[in-house]
Amino acid sequence: MAVESRDSVSLKPAELDELGQLVHAVGLPLADEQLDLHVETFPLIVLTTHDEATSGFLFGSLERIGGTPCILWGLGAVRKGKSARPALEELVGELYRRAAISFPDEDVLVAGRMAQPAAYSLLGGLDDVCPRPKYSPNGEERAWGRRLARRFGCDARYDDRTFRVGAHGKPEPVFDTRHVKLGGKAAVDIVGTVDPGTGEAIIAYGWAMAETLAAGYGA
Repeated sequence: MAVESRDSVSLKPAELDELGQLVHAVGLPLADEQLDLHVETFPLIVLTTHDEATSGFLFGSLERIGGTPCILWGLGAVRKGKSARPALEELVGELYRRAAISFPDEDVLVAGRMAQPAAYSLLGGLDDVCPRPKYSPNGEERAWGRRLARRFGCDARYDDRTFRVGAHGKPEPVFDTRHVKLGGKAAVDIVGTVDPGTGEAIIAYGWAMAETLAAGYGA
């Protein structure tokens, strides 16, 4: 399996069409304009290929929110099949690799919109994950949820006590991992039943410590 990351604006029309087809194939009926908006708002695209076909993609951003370095997961999807889990791991691993270069010696917040346990379980190796089982977030943690909701453009539908984004009749551009069997009971309980096809999602995040990134976390 091959993985590459590059500027989103470098995507050619044929490549965008292929990504749109992949999104529809996994069951997330996004409109073309939502894909185009991601090119404008998430500067990175990570692509994995297997047998010369795109097996997964993830729009991402390495940026600072209020001075804090962040890895943001935007719209993403992995194709059903035996390459699904390796593709998922390569997608997030590439962003960790780039973050270690961009933010040396700094702790980094990792966040995304998700709707399946496999995506949430990707945060399992991070510190201070929110939301998490049997834990009531404090004010600063809830404030981070609101900041992220504003960045993702869904703050009007966001509940900072449950970390959930409410439905609005249009698909939510989540990091779709429905074809990956990953995540235990805790992940299933936290995510619950979420329908990204109607706009539902959860926003979850955790912290990658500087020493963890430097050691090649996610590689």
